[in-house]
Amino acid sequence: MTSSMPCLVLLLGIACLLQASLTAAAPPPPPSWELPESEVRSRWTRWQTKYSKRYPTPEEKEKRFQVFKTNTNSIGAFASQTTVNAVVGGFGPQTVTTVRVGMNRFGDLNPSEVAEQFTGFNNSVFTPEHPSPLPYDSWKPCCVDWRSSGAVTGVKFQGSCLSCWAFAAVAAIEGMNKIRTGELAPVKGFKAVPPNDERQLALAVARQPVTVYIDASTWEFQFYSGGIFRGPCSADAATVNHAVTIVGYCEEFSEKFWIAKNSWSNDWGDQGYIYLAKDVFWPTGTCGLATSPFYPTA
Repeated sequence: MTSSMPCLVLLLGIACLLQASLTAAAPPPPPSWELPESEVRSRWTRWQTKYSKRYPTPEEKEKRFQVFKTNTNSIGAFASQTTVNAVVGGFGPQTVTTVRVGMNRFGDLNPSEVAEQFTGFNNSVFTPEHPSPLPYDSWKPCCVDWRSSGAVTGVKFQGSCLSCWAFAAVAAIEGMNKIRTGELAPVKGFKAVPPNDERQLALAVARQPVTVYIDASTWEFQFYSGGIFRGPCSADAATVNHAVTIVGYCEEFSEKFWIAKNSWSNDWGDQGYIYLAKDVFWPTGTCGLATSPFYPTA
């Protein structure tokens, strides 16, 4: 009995060391992002100054502060949760690099208000010609970015006049003119890309920027600030509500993404752009981007 005591002590010691190492390796729980009221108020004051915000009544101002408070805490919680997911496994390190969110000019609005004021899908303005499929064996580069060719102008801010469709179409026209003539050329019309086919969309974008419609109604889209956006959003053609311009794509390495130019100023997203996941498992594409793409013809 006495001779077995050292072995027992040794085993207990090893067990304690293993437990200690496991405890040390375990990630801490995500911190609470219910920031102190004073801190939120301080951020609120700085945010109002940055965006020159004014409100008609004290009641409206307080209402907007409460929305800002919710958004501020949600942004902090989102960032905290994605970091913890990457540490413990979750969806792996992609959880951090996939998408980032951050405060922007829409801080005092909820998603339904942003959708109401800053989208404006209008499929009655353009009547694209019937699509003519491009041959799938057409050569296309692995990566295209029309910004590097000078075919994309600076990001604009459309304001709240529900004119995203106009900005997206004009951006595509600017790209076509620069690529083909280098000058302003009359537009003969618009041609549809075969719908629900990201391969056809890539072939078209390899030739010029293309306008697409997407669903931009989620909180994550509202506060997107970088990374590859995979959702949440609807991919249903019936729910698309916003127009953006695809100005490139990349298929290198393990990531595939579209480069989309928005019209919410360069304060939103990644300098005014969003990177949307490419070649997803559903034919309509991320947020429905492949449902009804079209491009101008000269």
